[in-house]
Amino acid sequence: MTTEEQIKAFDDYTDKLTEYTNELKHRAGNKGLENFVEMRGIPMEEVVASDIFYIEDATEMLLPRYLGDVEDFGVISPTNKKPIFHNRYVMPIKDTDGRVLNLVGYSKTADERYVYGTAKYYRRRETAYGLENLELAYDYGYSILTEGITDTMRVRSLGSPYKVSFANCGTHNSDFIMKQLNRCRFGVIKIPDRDAPGKKAAKGWVCYRGVTLNTFIAYKDIDEMCKDKIENQDTVRQYLDLCIEWIKTKEHYGRQCENEEVTMYI
Repeated sequence: MTTEEQIKAFDDYTDKLTEYTNELKHRAGNKGLENFVEMRGIPMEEVVASDIFYIEDATEMLLPRYLGDVEDFGVISPTNKKPIFHNRYVMPIKDTDGRVLNLVGYSKTADERYVYGTAKYYRRRETAYGLENLELAYDYGYSILTEGITDTMRVRSLGSPYKVSFANCGTHNSDFIMKQLNRCRFGVIKIPDRDAPGKKAAKGWVCYRGVTLNTFIAYKDIDEMCKDKIENQDTVRQYLDLCIEWIKTKEHYGRQCENEEVTMYI
């Protein structure tokens, strides 16, 4: 297959997966979203902007128009041949053009809280959540990296300067993701989880210039800290603003520069 044919195949696939996702979201409407807002404490505005929708019954995934595609979309279990989402909030992972690359299902009560689809062109270790805002990050000159999807949603909900937040989707190291973020001319603000895997992951988030922002010691991650108290959100904004102010003082020009570390106190 030629390069042109590969690009066309990718475009056709992602366009169709995006259409499928949009139809699922349209059919779901606002069902369950208020419960998600109450459960996670993330503002409805951010939930809607993130295109989250609720799948109550697995059969809702089986849209007649796409029955021949759902297995290729990575939402059918190879074990029992049934849809993988049931009583889950579905979060689309998008590319830089806003097209859907993969679907993730979240449940607070299930043993496996996050179930990742296995879409054809999705590579979890090479794909950050939030890529639809990557060009905006290049305009701003900085990006904000978190471990999990809800961490990034939480940061984005705090205001427009923080919309350029991306999730690593796990504790793995990804040279590809870091190469994308390192194109931000000022650098990267890293907000790892407070647990041992989070601290280990942060060591692999190697950037030319950056600052690691640790949450207050009482909280596991930035989402938990912001959810616990409204005033904590103001504290996070203040610390983020300080990090942004510092990181914008100098461009890295593709060279290894200083990397600082800050811990929040309340």
